[in-house]
Amino acid sequence: MVHEHKEQNWLTTASLGIIAAVALAMALGYTRPVMVPFVVALFIVALVSPVEDFQVKRLRLPRFIAIPVTLLVVMAVIALVFFLIAQAITTIVSTAGEYSNSFEYMANKLIETVEYIYPKAEPEPAAAPNDTGPLPPATPKDVRKAPPKPGPLVLYPMLDEAERAAVLDVKPPSTAPPGEVHEPNGISAEVIQEGLPKKTPRIDTQQIVKDLKNYVFNIVTNAFGTILGLISSMLFVVIFVLFLLLGRNPYTTHSQVYSDVVGKIRKYVGIKIVVSASTGILVWVTLTLIGLKLAAVFGILAFLLNFIPSIGSIIVTFLPVPIAVVQFQSSPWLIVLVVAIPGGIQNILGNIIEPKLQGEGLNLHPVTILLALSFWGLLWGIVGMFLAAPITAAIRIVLMQFDMLRPIAKIMAGDFTKSPTSIRPGETRSDAALPE
Repeated sequence: MVHEHKEQNWLTTASLGIIAAVALAMALGYTRPVMVPFVVALFIVALVSPVEDFQVKRLRLPRFIAIPVTLLVVMAVIALVFFLIAQAITTIVSTAGEYSNSFEYMANKLIETVEYIYPKAEPEPAAAPNDTGPLPPATPKDVRKAPPKPGPLVLYPMLDEAERAAVLDVKPPSTAPPGEVHEPNGISAEVIQEGLPKKTPRIDTQQIVKDLKNYVFNIVTNAFGTILGLISSMLFVVIFVLFLLLGRNPYTTHSQVYSDVVGKIRKYVGIKIVVSASTGILVWVTLTLIGLKLAAVFGILAFLLNFIPSIGSIIVTFLPVPIAVVQFQSSPWLIVLVVAIPGGIQNILGNIIEPKLQGEGLNLHPVTILLALSFWGLLWGIVGMFLAAPITAAIRIVLMQFDMLRPIAKIMAGDFTKSPTSIRPGETRSDAALPE
């Protein structure tokens, strides 16, 4: 009876918890324009509050001087981040046309190679007039020659207009007078082409490149819209930071829970900044030595996306592949190096050095981090993905303070064991696993 009562209480509590979590998620999604700047401001204040404390406690400066100085530090960091993002987008836009032409040339050469290996089936001979049967076979002099073997697939992305026209086989306009066409042996083009099927390409490469340009344009437009939205949100962030700094007291003694949360966030973000900056610099230097055109852009992206746990480093590793394929077609080993060396840098810094620096770190299981990325990314977009890990770590620390919610916090950390000392006399292990 007691066991059934405990199970009923547990099911009731779990059901209410699920309902409360769904309602909270809906509220967070509905209040996103306000909650995102507020939460970002909370993290910023937790990170920069030592700057204010140092000025007030060590330098003995009044708060009306310490707060503006701290606010200037925050605004300088925000401006630096937006400058890096704007620089990357500007570089991508300035080189989009050049690489789209290179993609078109590469697609044409690939199609020529495919048509040479797998030629199109010849049409059936046309019927003679008055349905007298098929036309007689063509004489040897009328037989068309096989298409020439395509040249090597080598890309020259830096050609000027005249050279690119020659590479893409764009013929100059005829200089003959209007209405007169000079053909060899006095045979007109109409006579040569009469009775022969018109050659149509298997794939419309121009349409593919046009769609690719539109796709890149949409990505850049959405990126600019996202940046403008972030800039407007940052105005609210700065306002929230100002009022939060005005409302805090540097001499206040905080609770243990607050100290644990703030301490873990500071340590995590501080080490993440150092590791991400090192990753971005190494990726930039490596791709520059290899000769990749957009090495600086991928270095900036490596720095920014490294703040997204687990999946950020994977995305950055494979982002340069399309550009490398276009640029290094004649050197496949360079394409391999573009992926292998940055991937090795990400693996060494992210999986070996960073865990040693973090120590216990956020104490979250990798599956918990992936679920947190999905959840907060769904609610708050890219900003939610950046904040997913520290928010989830803060929630786990808070859950650890309640006996009933402590099993959930342990599951978030990947701890599925139960201490034998927590089993009361007369209880089985299954009874002790149920909260009262």
